Amino acid sequence: MAATTTVRVRPDTREAIARLSERRGLAAADLLGELVARAEEDELLAAMNDDFRHLRTDPSRWSSIEADRSAWEQTLLDGLDDEA
Repeated sequence: MAATTTVRVRPDTREAIARLSERRGLAAADLLGELVARAEEDELLAAMNDDFRHLRTDPSRWSSIEADRSAWEQTLLDGLDDEA
């Protein structure tokens, strides 16, 4: 078993963790690990979206990104057959 530690939460939070972990068939520690990983991924995606939103305000930089994207799209049509 992986090492664990204690985290203090309000009783209503503990009850919600218990309900969720039971519905998903996970130990509370595993559920919390999944929820934290998802929150970190959400933050990363939000930061990336903010960065892209900012880049779009600079036409020169955005056109460079679009040119790169277009070049990569061409690799999808390289004429090679998919291997079985």
